Amino acid sequence: MENGNAGQVSHRLHRLSGDAWLLNFSAFFADLGYQGVTALFPLWVVLELHRAVYWYGLITGIAFGVGALFAYVGGRVGDRFDKKYVSIAGNSLLPLMALSGLTHHLWASGLLFVLGWWARYFRTPPRRALLVHVTAEEARAQAFGMLHALDIAGGMLSALLAMLFLWLRVPMGRIILYAAVPLVISTVLLLFVKRTKLYTQATPLKEVPAEVRDAKSDRRLFMAMLFAATLYGFSFYNLGFPILTAANGHANRGAYEMGVLAYVLYLGVSAVSGYVLAVIRNRPLRSLWLLGYLPSALASGLIGLSVALHMPMVTFYGAVIVLGLGMGAVETFEPTLTSSLVGGARLSRGMGLLSVSRSLGQFLSNVAMGLLFALSESVPYFYAFAAAMAATLILGVADVRHRRRKAQGPTGGVARDAVA
Repeated sequence: MENGNAGQVSHRLHRLSGDAWLLNFSAFFADLGYQGVTALFPLWVVLELHRAVYWYGLITGIAFGVGALFAYVGGRVGDRFDKKYVSIAGNSLLPLMALSGLTHHLWASGLLFVLGWWARYFRTPPRRALLVHVTAEEARAQAFGMLHALDIAGGMLSALLAMLFLWLRVPMGRIILYAAVPLVISTVLLLFVKRTKLYTQATPLKEVPAEVRDAKSDRRLFMAMLFAATLYGFSFYNLGFPILTAANGHANRGAYEMGVLAYVLYLGVSAVSGYVLAVIRNRPLRSLWLLGYLPSALASGLIGLSVALHMPMVTFYGAVIVLGLGMGAVETFEPTLTSSLVGGARLSRGMGLLSVSRSLGQFLSNVAMGLLFALSESVPYFYAFAAAMAATLILGVADVRHRRRKAQGPTGGVARDAVA
């Protein structure tokens, strides 16, 4: 059985085109750069610049909240112009993040960090749509799983390097600046995408015959997913908050390395789970809420309990691992489901709407987390638990209703639901 599974995985890897691998490794180098900045930035603001936590929450809230607009614009521009060059344009501005450690003025550091994140949001929808274009339809879940795996693997390595440099007592501002090198490599890789073979934009639901497909039902499901993604965004705080919790949870308060360790664990589990789940699961809707939203909710609640009850740090790190599992599933199955429900010339826009929904929630989440964190370290995580559970329930109900509609079919017949 194990050899059969190994052969199946190898076959699926073989279906990814050279262009898909270029896009995936571009993501790897992008995260190798900016994820280290993301891990260090809360420590930079709170422990180096000596500013209150709510300033960090406000900066990240602006980065994610206004990023919704840039994601939408990026999606629209990607549908109108060449997706490759739109992706390159956004990616080329990511090194602005790496300059955020060159100044000790909060406004300047925050501005550079925010501009880099806005560029990331702008390039994400057309890059996802471009990956759909260059990937065979039956391999798209694996393509997005591999994208997420390499994406987060780069982030994990970035955080590990940040830990090493901190241990070697390299100034934090210089470590942040080093991120510019892999970010430039990421953009260069996008230049080599040739698109020698293109596939249809939409992912047909093969198990559902065309005569019983219900476009109205698919639209309803897509809107429900966007609503749930927004609610999930309300719970999706920047991991800088757990980084600060871990750093403050040790006898040596301000233990930078232990804070970054939480990020390493989160990214590592997220990278592995994203691809593994894509290989073994073929129902993106059910997998999204059951393996994505639900574990994220439970993990946030456990973090809150571990802080409130002063549990051993191993409990905290265990919850962070579960949080990574949930994020791996979300990052894999959200775009996979979107590619199934939104086709044709509106695919890049659909990916943009997905990013918009998440980032709108993230704006409120990070601002709320920053304010609540200043009052109590445990309360913000209970808020995140409630928001993620609401998203889980909404998408779970939408899943049940969608499967019932698909089982009946628009003509009253019976059809299998490949989406669920």
